[in-house]
Amino acid sequence: MRFTKLVTAGLATAALAASGATADPGHGKSGSHAPRCKPAPVMLAGTLANDPVPGDLSFQLTVKHANKLGRLYAKAGNPVTVDVGDKTNYRKAGAVSTLDALAQNDRVRVFAKVCRADVKKAKQSGDPLPDLIARLVLDKGPKPEASSDSAGE
Repeated sequence: MRFTKLVTAGLATAALAASGATADPGHGKSGSHAPRCKPAPVMLAGTLANDPVPGDLSFQLTVKHANKLGRLYAKAGNPVTVDVGDKTNYRKAGAVSTLDALAQNDRVRVFAKVCRADVKKAKQSGDPLPDLIARLVLDKGPKPEASSDSAGE
């Protein structure tokens, strides 16, 4: 009886050791997979420097405010060229809009995403920053005129 317990325990240990030896050592983390892009948000706010027409694939934006990554684009050259794609959403006055509805000197807020690794590589090597492809363009219309009425008279 004691001998059978000893043999059973020995066989179980051997089976576990054999299954561990045949397992993949990397557990799926081999170097054959391409590195994935970690998207970083870019927010630019300013006024349109040109009047986009139907069929345009980009527009010019004079940047006045931006987040950390957006400031890199503003420092590289102002006005900034923002590309648009099929998946770009446009909103004007809270309603769905199109690129040709945007007008020059409209106040605009642009949201885009870029690959962090591409921006880091461009900063280190001095290469141009990756192109911005807008995901969302919010148009607030032109700046309201300042009233010349003086209420204090």
